This record gives sequence, structure tokens and C-alpha cells, in this order.
Amino acid sequence: MSLFHYIAAGKELKLGSFGLKQSEGEKRKKWLEKFFEEAKNKPKGTIFELIDLTNINEDEIEVYDTWEDATGIYVEEITKEEEEVRKHFKNKFVYRIFGNFYISERLKRINYEKYKAHKKAINLLFDYISSNLSEGEIIEVYSCYWGEWDREPEIISNIDLNNFELPEEFELRCGEYIVFKKGSKILS
Repeated sequence: MSLFHYIAAGKELKLGSFGLKQSEGEKRKKWLEKFFEEAKNKPKGTIFELIDLTNINEDEIEVYDTWEDATGIYVEEITKEEEEVRKHFKNKFVYRIFGNFYISERLKRINYEKYKAHKKAINLLFDYISSNLSEGEIIEVYSCYWGEWDREPEIISNIDLNNFELPEEFELRCGEYIVFKKGSKILS
């Protein structure tokens, strides 16, 4: 099962991807040369053996130097299938958000690069929320498994961005509903 995250605001939010950092210049050129060389040679056991990728336009290829550079958040419209999730929100405008919103001491120990990427995604989410939030407004976030949109929240949290510091362990958990605010207004 896949965990999905939804965000709701009292105004329309900007859609798209945020925080990605593509490779540029010589680094990009070297990655693309390697890609097209492998596409031409079709090494066994690679995707190039199965699919002809030699006709891809190089402008259609995204190149990233690190896992952290390739990490971002994505905000998009919900589908008709997901409409049921609206019942959890007080705000009118509801969207789906993608990202790896989980960090822990264990993740930091066993895969520091992945930890940094996940932490970046969480910070991007908080920056996105903060940039779309004015004093007295709220933005809501709810997480659930695909198809469980009617699931009632099991965890309800309030985060005031004026005084919040990201802890060492953080996760948007299934069944969690969070109200983000700046200032004094909190919904319960």
C-alpha cells in the first residue's frame, strides 16, 4: 500500500515541482554522453537492452548529481477518485502532495544520503506551507493509504510555524491530520 498526503488551503495553491536541482554545464554533458553511449551499446541487463532510448531528445532528460538534488516536492490536483478525502478538510482547495516526509535517527545512521534527501523534502514542504500561509490562516495536511480516503484521522496535531523547529525524528503518518498556522488561529 502506498501512503498519500493531501494539503488544503483557503486559497488556490501553486502546482508543480519544487526544490529539484538539475545538473548543469559539463557535469550534465558528461552524464548525457554516458547515457547515449549506453543507449547505443545496449548493455545486457540494463533498461537499454529492453527499450530503444536513442531517439530521446536530450532536453527531455533530467540529470541530477546527487539523491538530494533529485529530491523535491510535487503538488497536484486530486483526481475524481480521491474526492472523498475532502471531507477531512475545512479549507476549500485540496491537493495531493508527493515527497519523502520521514526522517529518523535510524535512517540517518544507515543511509545518510537518503536522510539528507528526506530532510530536504520535509523542509521544502514546510517552506511551501509557510510561503502560502498568512497570519491567522491555516493550511491542513492529511495522510492516508490509497483508497482509504474516508479513514478518520487518528492523530491530530497543530504546528505553529512561528515557533516550530524540525525535530530529529519526524514523519507524516497514516491517519494523521495536521493544522499549520502562523499566529493564534487553531482549528480543532
